[in-house]
Amino acid sequence: MIKDGKLIRKLRKERNITQEKLVGMHYSRSTLARIESEDLDMRTEMLINLLNRMNVSLEEYQFYKHENLLSKKDEARKNFIDKVLNLQTGDSYLQNLHDEYLQSNDFYYLYLYCLGKILQHKVNKKAIDLTKESQIIKEYLAKIETWGFFEFALYANSLYLFNDEFIEQQYSFVLRKMNQFSHIDKFKHLKIRFLLNSIILCFERNKLSLLDQYLSDLFESTMDSDYILGRIFWRFFTDLKNNHQLFDTTLTYNWLHSLGYDDLANNFLEIEQMFRK
Repeated sequence: MIKDGKLIRKLRKERNITQEKLVGMHYSRSTLARIESEDLDMRTEMLINLLNRMNVSLEEYQFYKHENLLSKKDEARKNFIDKVLNLQTGDSYLQNLHDEYLQSNDFYYLYLYCLGKILQHKVNKKAIDLTKESQIIKEYLAKIETWGFFEFALYANSLYLFNDEFIEQQYSFVLRKMNQFSHIDKFKHLKIRFLLNSIILCFERNKLSLLDQYLSDLFESTMDSDYILGRIFWRFFTDLKNNHQLFDTTLTYNWLHSLGYDDLANNFLEIEQMFRK
């Protein structure tokens, strides 16, 4: 792992920024010079400010700091779907995730475990019972006021575990919290994923009381063409709700397939076959 001083110096010099310009009026040049020359680590607030001045995100910085190596969590998530759905090794992979959760009490591994179990159930038709895990997730989220990206992802991708009453009660609360981060792209994409998961669950359970609200919020969330995929799903589910055939799934399938999005193209056909029966 590279020390802050060495990495900050490298980033600064590559961007042709002097020590004086980097610290500005916030810190003394001598402080930065000592950190760089003695290869020291620095306080979080100072680090964030310097990275912001160099237009380097904290996530990017962590990647470089670890010398381009994936973290333990990134390694656990790598090729996640393939690992989960492997009929020979999927169960042992998920068991290892659950064991890691029990040992570390890190909810990231419980999240991956539950997500994997849901995938196995939906794709491989394996029976699951995540009643205990569902309650643990509820209690965890209820204790946290300052939700971050992880908590939003945990909730959005675990909807299948919760009953309809709980989902309806939480909807406005979760959406309001998500909207606080509407200026950050990855939160916008996660919000769209949350809405899509909510809509799919509506159709799967034939519980349509909030469907109009979900569709309206999905439409509003995909005004920017950067989120065109969410708008395509909005058109598809709106027609499905109204029992219309305006959405040409075959045309969309061919279009996505030609762009190399084979899994997504097949996903459209599977959803249509499931809900137009």
